[in-house]
Amino acid sequence: MASIDLPAIAGQSLTGDDSSAAAPAIAQADFARTTFPLPDGGQMVWDRDPAPLKSKRVYSFRFLVRDPAGKPVEDMELYMGMPGHAVFVGHDMQVFAHIHPAGSVPMAALDILKPHDMSAMSHTASTAALPAEVSFPYGFPQPGSYRIFIQVKRSGHVETGVFDARVE
Repeated sequence: MASIDLPAIAGQSLTGDDSSAAAPAIAQADFARTTFPLPDGGQMVWDRDPAPLKSKRVYSFRFLVRDPAGKPVEDMELYMGMPGHAVFVGHDMQVFAHIHPAGSVPMAALDILKPHDMSAMSHTASTAALPAEVSFPYGFPQPGSYRIFIQVKRSGHVETGVFDARVE
């Protein structure tokens, strides 16, 4: 096979990632943990019912964002047109779901409902103040252990909380 000489690409290496977070390895999952430390010393709090989670039931997953003093933050912004994003991943990697606060509808379904009006899908920031919480509807398809990633944007920075759930 002949080698190909590619021209150099001008620019700078990419650094940082708006989806980064440091969390314990899945093998050390703490299914009782409901708080996740944020870079500014604040916390993301999973406001969860202590009852066991069951598969094939829809829940509203509610997460609160608190400043270092424990007060609700006042700098929440839309992130890609939404108050937040969630990803639910089975520890065995058999389940992956990207969820939005209003749920997640396939683009094909949106196209059927409103084929030419995508104005509701704006990705621009809103000037209205957002609450210091975000909720996501989700139902686990099967029992098992899951990792939940929650992303919100504050003062121009995306913050990610990481939680683990055991589902019966």
